[in-house]
Amino acid sequence: MNTKMGKIQTVTKPVTRKPRFFVVVIICLVICGCGKDPFSTRSSEDPLSTGGTYTEPVSADIAVDNLFFAYNERNIGNFTRGLADEFVFTFDFLNIDQPSGATEWEGAEESRVANNIFGAMDTLILNWSVSQTDIEDDSSAIYYRTYEIFTITAASPPETTSYTGESVFYLNVTESARWEINRWEDRHGTGSQFSWADLKSRYR
Repeated sequence: MNTKMGKIQTVTKPVTRKPRFFVVVIICLVICGCGKDPFSTRSSEDPLSTGGTYTEPVSADIAVDNLFFAYNERNIGNFTRGLADEFVFTFDFLNIDQPSGATEWEGAEESRVANNIFGAMDTLILNWSVSQTDIEDDSSAIYYRTYEIFTITAASPPETTSYTGESVFYLNVTESARWEINRWEDRHGTGSQFSWADLKSRYR
């Protein structure tokens, strides 16, 4: 980010008095602040529908990255933009009870579930890595990601949970040269651990 030596001058500045009402406002803010419970659980923020980290998906890897950022930023707008019209989410099994017995659902339901999850969390952290070699040609791709999700709910008392497993994303390129996720398969890492499908089913 962008000195000559001279005589040092002493400048006497006039004394400025602060208005009395300013002092009164400070006192009121202190009193109001003291009335809050410092140990109360903070309510979660509403899911974002605009902004966030998003790049036009001109390649399959960008489309998958957009989903990663949308989940970490809890941005339901960017999350939904990455799903194809014919999108399907499916999974191997669940470690929680699900009365409906469904093993898959479509894009509208996926967006609704994601919105429920984003709104319920005080903290949501998704990490993943490549678990198998990605398969890709000019019009379709399959991406494999081993993941771990860490969540803390905004409820009181807060609940902390980890979810692990592998997700497989099937992508296709549209006529407008945009890549979209049209199928998402979720698999448990081990039989006893919660997976992404368990997280989704809890908030379905």
